[in-house]
Amino acid sequence: MTDSRQKGAAFERQIVNYIKDHLGESLPELPKRNLSQYQVKGEADILIPGYSIECKAYASGATYKEAWWRQCCEASGDRFPVLIYKFNNRPIRCVIQLMAVCRSFSYDPQLVTEMSLPTWVQVVRESYGVDKKN
Repeated sequence: MTDSRQKGAAFERQIVNYIKDHLGESLPELPKRNLSQYQVKGEADILIPGYSIECKAYASGATYKEAWWRQCCEASGDRFPVLIYKFNNRPIRCVIQLMAVCRSFSYDPQLVTEMSLPTWVQVVRESYGVDKKN
């Protein structure tokens, strides 16, 4: 396994564990990495009810690349796409459609918002109708 693939797999595990720790009580099944993503093109890294998650970890950069968001949307199927990314020595960031935050927005993959990982967890928790805060 290449160093970049190891870094990506470690980041996916980190995100799965974060989701388990912060949303586990509200999920019908615990999240896990989608290992078939390495054999089948166009599959998400992590799936949870209602959300398809693509993870990206890179050494340097300032913000996500449009190609990452396109890949995320293409792999999402009927779930909300979520791009979770991190650059070295920078906080983890999440990109989601505005419709996932506020249902009054129409479906448009280009209408997105960026937020912290804890904020995204709160958005998911609220979409599941769970008030508990960790």
